[in-house]
Amino acid sequence: MFDVIAMRLLGGKFLCETTAPEAFRALEEDAMRNDVDAYLRRIGRRLACTAGGHAYYMAFERIGADERTEVKRLFAEIKHELRPMVNFLKFVMQALRNEEAPSPGERIDYPSILRAVTTNPQLVDELRNFASLGRDFTAADSTTRSMLDKVFTQVAKSGYLVQLDRDREVYAFTGKLDFLVEVIEFLMANEKIVEESSDDQPDQMRML
Repeated sequence: MFDVIAMRLLGGKFLCETTAPEAFRALEEDAMRNDVDAYLRRIGRRLACTAGGHAYYMAFERIGADERTEVKRLFAEIKHELRPMVNFLKFVMQALRNEEAPSPGERIDYPSILRAVTTNPQLVDELRNFASLGRDFTAADSTTRSMLDKVFTQVAKSGYLVQLDRDREVYAFTGKLDFLVEVIEFLMANEKIVEESSDDQPDQMRML
């Protein structure tokens, strides 16, 4: 299990109860967590856990000159995902008529979302608006099913959703959603710093 965990972390994966239940449960044990962390620190990395405890991931042990470029790239990647994901979360809440935002591990019934969209013109418009976010969210045709498929596929590709049952089209949010919430909170608290001083970003983005 150690090898599996190490390889997935080195590949930039988030390990959570949804995507890798056995690995996640193994990391809940002190011995495994300490062994993995010790291994990562030998290469200048460390084992990190989201604030909510929903996912483990690899982070830099320290931020120096050599790490600045990579941290900036990772931060830019996360910022690129922010708007689509915030829109998706709002879209799901509206479709399911939920007042609370989805949480890691929460399941989504795709057919229920599709039925809600097809009977609500406002949701159809919201779905079409995803195309304005770029080619990744632009469907091959304008049917509701095609547009919704494209959005779900892209969100899953970004690591925030995983398909649990292909036949029933059941999905679940992953622990990476917990990480996204941390990033959003950081940006809200440091908006001026992020906008005005890009040179300082690496030192302040230790969560990445």
